[in-house]
Amino acid sequence: MGLPTIVRRVRRLGSLLVLLLGAWTLASCGGGSDDRESVENLLDKAFSTPIHSADLKLEAQVDLKGLLADPIKIDAEGPFRTNEGKLPSADIELRVGSGGGQTISSGVLTTGDRVFVKFQDVYYEQPPAQVAKTNEAIARRSKKGGQSLSELGLDPRSWIAEAEDKGDTRAAGADTHHVSGTLDVERLMSNINDFVSNSASALGSKPKSTPRLTKADIRELADAVEDPSFDVYIGKTDDTIRRVAARIDFSIPEDDREGLGGLTGGTITFSVELRNVNGNQKIEAPAHSTPLSKLTKSLGGALGALGAGTATPDDSGSGSDSGSGDDGDSEQFQSYAKCLDKAKSNDTEALQRCADLLQSP
Repeated sequence: MGLPTIVRRVRRLGSLLVLLLGAWTLASCGGGSDDRESVENLLDKAFSTPIHSADLKLEAQVDLKGLLADPIKIDAEGPFRTNEGKLPSADIELRVGSGGGQTISSGVLTTGDRVFVKFQDVYYEQPPAQVAKTNEAIARRSKKGGQSLSELGLDPRSWIAEAEDKGDTRAAGADTHHVSGTLDVERLMSNINDFVSNSASALGSKPKSTPRLTKADIRELADAVEDPSFDVYIGKTDDTIRRVAARIDFSIPEDDREGLGGLTGGTITFSVELRNVNGNQKIEAPAHSTPLSKLTKSLGGALGALGAGTATPDDSGSGSDSGSGDDGDSEQFQSYAKCLDKAKSNDTEALQRCADLLQSP
C-alpha cells in the first residue's frame, strides 16, 4: 500500500479527528436487551434524542509509537447551550500537552452573539461583524429547515458497524444502558469528509480551504486501523447520550514509515461525557477582553491553521491580514514566548505574568 504524500494526509486526518471529537457531542446530542434488534432500536433512539444543554468533559490521548516518547493529551470541559437560529453558547476550556512537555491552555467562549478565543488566560474577541455574518447564515439555514447537523450530512449513528448490550451501569452521574461494539472506519471518514464540505459551504467558507481526504486516502487509512471499538452510555430515564468513548489502534506499513519520521503505529483514545443534561447552564461574556486581531497579528498564520481565520477585520471594520502584524505586536509576542519557555507548567503565577505581557500597551 503506497502513501506518496503521507505527511500531508496525516495532517488532514488530524484536523478531521478534532472535528470528530466534537461531532460525537453535537450531532443529535442528541434498557438492556439481549437481542440485536433491541440494541439497534436503543441506539436509534439515543442518536435522535436532542440535548439542548449540558456540562461537557472531553478527554483524548494520541500515542504515536516511534515518533513521540510521550503521548499527546487533550482535555476540554465546560458548559454549552444551543441557541435557535444562531451560534450555541459555550465556555470550553482546552488543554493540550504531553508527558514531558508544557501544557498549552486555550479555549472558546461564545454567548451566541459574541465569540472569544481564550489563550493563556487572556480573552480575545472575534470581530462582532464577523459573528453577525455567521449568525445570519445560520438563521437562513434555520428558516429552510437546515440548521441541524444531520441536515449537513453528519450521521454518527451510521459509524457503528456492530453493537451489543453490556448491561446497566452508572456513567456521568446517571443510570445508563451500556452499549459496546465496533466502528466502521471507512464510513466514519467518508461521513466526516462530507460534513466538513457541507458545513463550510453553509457558513460561507470556502470548501477548498477545509481538510479533505480522497477516497484513496480513506481506504488506505481504514486499512491501517485495527479493531476500532466504541462504548455508548445512554440515560435510562430520558434516552439521551451521557458518555461516548472510542479506541482506534493503527499500524503503519513498514515501507511507509520513513516518510512519517519513523512512526510505526499508535493509538487514539477519547471519551466525551455529558452531565447535567438539559440543565440551566449559564454562560456570560468575560468582563475584559482584547481584539482578536492583536493575537492573530502576533501569531501570524499559526492561529489561522487552528481555525481562527487568516483575515480578520480590525475594530474599525476594515480588513486586516492576520499575518501582517506590526513590529510592536511581534516583539510583544516574542517576549511572551520567551517568558513561557522559562516558566514551569505548574507555576500559575509565572504563567499569569507571561499572559500579562500580551495585555500590556
